[in-house]
Amino acid sequence: MRDLLYLSESKMRALVPQLPGSLRKRVGVETGFNVGVATVKATLPGEPQRSSVSLLDATVKMIEKTKGVRQRADRTLRAGDWIKFEDEFRFGDAATAPYRDRDPDSAHALAGLVYFATTHAEPPFVLVGSSVHVLDRWQSGQAPEQRVGWFYLEAVIAYARHLAELPDEAATGEFAPPVGIDDGLAYGLWVLCRTAQFGNHGHDQWASEPMRLSGHARVLAVIPTPGGPPGVLATPLYVEHAERHSHSRRRLLPRRTPPGH
Repeated sequence: MRDLLYLSESKMRALVPQLPGSLRKRVGVETGFNVGVATVKATLPGEPQRSSVSLLDATVKMIEKTKGVRQRADRTLRAGDWIKFEDEFRFGDAATAPYRDRDPDSAHALAGLVYFATTHAEPPFVLVGSSVHVLDRWQSGQAPEQRVGWFYLEAVIAYARHLAELPDEAATGEFAPPVGIDDGLAYGLWVLCRTAQFGNHGHDQWASEPMRLSGHARVLAVIPTPGGPPGVLATPLYVEHAERHSHSRRRLLPRRTPPGH
């Protein structure tokens, strides 16, 4: 049984129609699927959760068979590739207020952004997605000061905004990088993973202790490194607690109370 932390309904809405009709019928999904995984209609009454997991399993198999899946450390990795990953991450709500203030038009696109960052910065690996797809909640938004990524993330934010503007969250179509982005992306990814490595410090406050997580994601950008695995920015289809490290599950940090409360 999957222990899901994150599941992108937007990506599933785009990918499920690509499943063979016989396979959709086998996992109990009606042909008119258009409402997302959480409310998917099952032909077996009373088993929507089982149907949703089966649907995800079938979608992952379809991706692996028709699109191919690489390891995220593959040095030939390119934007648009699907990857399978397992690593140690911290995750938390993104501090987007400083960037929204500079560009008011981005306020809606950047609302509810979430980061998953590995606890090692060489090379950096960051997943970016929407908090509406988080299944294992950590009371997102109730304490605005407990966020991460306050500084040096202009390039990461530009990618996140472009991603949020795509209805399928880059699940099927080609993802064109934002225009006018310089090499600040490499530094931004490094900063996020560096803060995840050392934990909460100063303005950056993560929602979790290090946790072993795995899943599948689509690559948004690749940062080459000399003679080693590349740095990667990707957007997840799903993220789950890695089974063989189940002792580390749900080690969430308590919310800090703002001064004077």
